[in-house]
Amino acid sequence: MVIKKIDIVFVTSNKGKVEQANERLNRYGINILQQTASVSEIQSLDVEEVALHKARQLEGVIKKPFFVEDSGLYIDQLNGFPGALLKPVMDTIRDGHLLKMLSGEENRSAYVKSVMAYYDPESKTEKLFTGIYKGRISEEERGNNTRGWKVARIFIPDNFDKTLAEMDDNDWARTLEESRKDDHFYKFGEWFSENNP
Repeated sequence: MVIKKIDIVFVTSNKGKVEQANERLNRYGINILQQTASVSEIQSLDVEEVALHKARQLEGVIKKPFFVEDSGLYIDQLNGFPGALLKPVMDTIRDGHLLKMLSGEENRSAYVKSVMAYYDPESKTEKLFTGIYKGRISEEERGNNTRGWKVARIFIPDNFDKTLAEMDDNDWARTLEESRKDDHFYKFGEWFSENNP
């Protein structure tokens, strides 16, 4: 039996993220199409607010069901900084300077929060899906395989000793599997399957 694939647009310029989304959502009969669009980004530590603001700018512009994604890095010792300001912070001070802010600190706990803001223009459905990935900040930048994640060289997921950027495909798959129930793509796929049988 052939399962009919449903196309959903991922609005991003990052091809690595599109590949990742296809890997995770393929099992639900969802085919991800990439589209770029220019949107403004509000300055907020709240990643849900940022993702929703982006999606609402595209309502009426993109004719197929679509989603945008935004991520934030929340470091305990820095009171949740940089949060949703991750991109401008990493583009300006980069990994190394962020690590300097934690120099000598024992508590290096952190988590990445990724939010998908989904919109279906036909049904006018608007929904947020949030994924939480717990871990810690490394003491130095390690690895080169970032897969489009700005924090990949400094973020070590729980139950691992490697940064995301040091992981091979097997480690990466295991990380995704361990965090699957907290993953925004998983939550979206499950919801989509239930509501689009």
